[in-house]
Amino acid sequence: MTRTTKSLLTGSVAAAFLVTMAASPAHAATETHSCFTTGAGGVATVQNWHVGESGKNIGVYLVVHDNKADGHHVRVRLVGKKIGGTPVNWKWRANYGGNGTYKTWETYFPNDGMLMVGVQAARFEGDKQLNTCTDWPET
Repeated sequence: MTRTTKSLLTGSVAAAFLVTMAASPAHAATETHSCFTTGAGGVATVQNWHVGESGKNIGVYLVVHDNKADGHHVRVRLVGKKIGGTPVNWKWRANYGGNGTYKTWETYFPNDGMLMVGVQAARFEGDKQLNTCTDWPET
């Protein structure tokens, strides 16, 4: 993926995120994670995220970009680790639109002991995963 395409993807996500966050409190913590692999780029922006606050739904904005004319589709998902290290993988969100298309979702996850969350993007042929990338917070 070219630097221009990465900048456009990141810029599009940032603009959409700012619109969705306009009504949120100024003190709300956010995280944005992005990763890029052959044919796919994914971004997750997590809104109002505070480790240790249980029993609260945390807003997430997901984006996936198909950047290769290869006949394969791309997917994105939120991934996490609970306190103690148990991995959590949420459902894949798919973009079947083809090369140059983006797809976005506004969703949430229940904060029930999550220590960290990140993003995973992948390219698929049917249900067979061809390649993937993951981005986690720096520890």
